[in-house]
Amino acid sequence: MLVPALWVALIMFVGNFSDCGMSDPMIRRPLVMSMLVGLALGDLKTGIIMGASLEVIFLGINGIGGAMPSDSMTGSIFGTAFAILNHQGVAVALSLAVPISLLAVFVNQLVIFIRGLLLSTFEKYAEEDKSKSIERLHYLSIFGGPLVYALIGFLGIYLGSGSISALVKAIPPVVMNGLTVLGQMLPALGIALLLNMIYEKGNMLYLLLGFVLSSYLKLPIIAVALIGIILAFILASIDKNILEVKNMKSPKAKTVSEDSTNNSLEEDFFND
Repeated sequence: MLVPALWVALIMFVGNFSDCGMSDPMIRRPLVMSMLVGLALGDLKTGIIMGASLEVIFLGINGIGGAMPSDSMTGSIFGTAFAILNHQGVAVALSLAVPISLLAVFVNQLVIFIRGLLLSTFEKYAEEDKSKSIERLHYLSIFGGPLVYALIGFLGIYLGSGSISALVKAIPPVVMNGLTVLGQMLPALGIALLLNMIYEKGNMLYLLLGFVLSSYLKLPIIAVALIGIILAFILASIDKNILEVKNMKSPKAKTVSEDSTNNSLEEDFFND
């Protein structure tokens, strides 16, 4: 288990470091993290399946401000690693990944708390004009969190994989079947959470169209997604043409439209 544990530790480090050290290029998402774990552990297919399933689950769950409802990165990495190393089904691994992601929030809050304790030291060095000390402490803050995650990833796989395997084998078949059904329901829950956020009467027509294309016409998901992209471009073009026609007919309306656009941009800027 030493080599798999080292790989998981490295992926945990890169995933966490990307947030504060790489301007968050969005590689923390389950789709990327699970794929990397699958690639590192020799089962890319399971990694991609796990990543896609977990992405759907966590798609409608977003942190607001400092509140972090779940750590999807940690849950994805551990869930995928346990699925591959213990040769369990994807549905069981999904049911393990979600509670792990909830528990990992405490680790995230602990790292943030420790970083907060460094503020007084930063202020002290700033008053004493110790720029080199500030720079070293800054790098310590950036690399300290990812190192903590890497250590947790290493220990979780090196010490915990066998325990998880024994625990899963000790679960009665009735409970295991329940976990399998639960794992299959979790993606639907993620879709429901996302729809709850973006629900509008007009949007439901496109949802119904996608359902018809997938269920009745038997089109694959990629084809349905491409049709959605085409519709988005067509509707955006129609809206743009309507706006241009209105502006040509009424210069005053154009000025009002530009002012409202500028005001909207300013409001978005200050809201951010």
